[in-house]
Amino acid sequence: MSMSLAKIVAGAKIRSLALIGLSKNVGKTTTTNYLLETLISEKHCRSDELALTSLGLDGEATDALTGLPKPRYVPQPGLMIATAEELLLLAEGEGTQFQRLKRLSCRTALGPVTIARVLRPGRVTVSGPTLLHDLRHAIDQLGGLGANLIVVDGAINRVGAAAPTITNACIVCTGASAGATPELVARRTADVVRRLSMQQTSYVDRFGVLPLESRLCMSIVEDEEVVTYRYYGNNTPLDESRWIVKHMLTAQKPVFVLDGALTDELARTLLAELHKVDAIDHRAELAVENATRVFCHSSVIKRLYDRGLEIRVLNPIRILAITANPFTPEYLCSSQHLLESLVKALPESRPPIIDVMSGLSCS
Repeated sequence: MSMSLAKIVAGAKIRSLALIGLSKNVGKTTTTNYLLETLISEKHCRSDELALTSLGLDGEATDALTGLPKPRYVPQPGLMIATAEELLLLAEGEGTQFQRLKRLSCRTALGPVTIARVLRPGRVTVSGPTLLHDLRHAIDQLGGLGANLIVVDGAINRVGAAAPTITNACIVCTGASAGATPELVARRTADVVRRLSMQQTSYVDRFGVLPLESRLCMSIVEDEEVVTYRYYGNNTPLDESRWIVKHMLTAQKPVFVLDGALTDELARTLLAELHKVDAIDHRAELAVENATRVFCHSSVIKRLYDRGLEIRVLNPIRILAITANPFTPEYLCSSQHLLESLVKALPESRPPIIDVMSGLSCS
């Protein structure tokens, strides 16, 4: 069954979109080119309503690790891009023409970032801001110049561009190069999707305004009033874990809010402390800002849940689709095999899976 990625994105009514890649050569650039082209050809957007940037360097001619040729960006006339000035000059040397609109204050290893509109199409390398707050600024500037949809090609293994404070939604790009077999690819993809799909905390509905005056706090209802306790101990995984577990055993349905990252060390220390006590009947939530702040395997999150502590987020991430690229120089993999493996590994609530090159998809 064929499914339109452009229709999915257009129907989401979003202003900005991040493409997150699980590894090198999973087809982020191919997906980006396909999406921009079909948004225009299917008449969801005009080219002058679209913009492209990246978190880091993308669209280079050859892969820096493998030396293999890579697809290049060829944006249509009217589309805006935010990239390093040096790369605009390089593209102009190959025949592309731009109208420079604005130079941004953020810099990259290749110099300052410039917003330009494509006048004559050609091959372009995109090197956008490398810091998230600079990326947020670039997105705002592109929107102010008339872009209704800004597409961000995220850097390898960096999911920060998918944070709700940066973009409104994301597409997860996976492929055969992300694992030694399609089954391993599927398991790795499922882990990432589960982490990015964390549910929103019940905190706001239960307690109202969120307190973020310390790294760690707990809110409960006492005598029909909301009471918040802040943690003032040492910021070590062991001390924080012991404080959380202690209050899980004594408080009624507490919600802990962590202003920072849930590291793998903290998650595993929490699990070790929970194994020492019988806390299964003492349910609690631990909320982080969004799923990009979670740095532990989904299996650890599941084991914490089984011990009574559910990890949730203040701001959930919207995953619109998963794209699958069956090509890898390491082994042969068909699109059908890869899609079937992904369907088996991913939860039933998963987003649509699409191979944009073959047109195969699973809703």
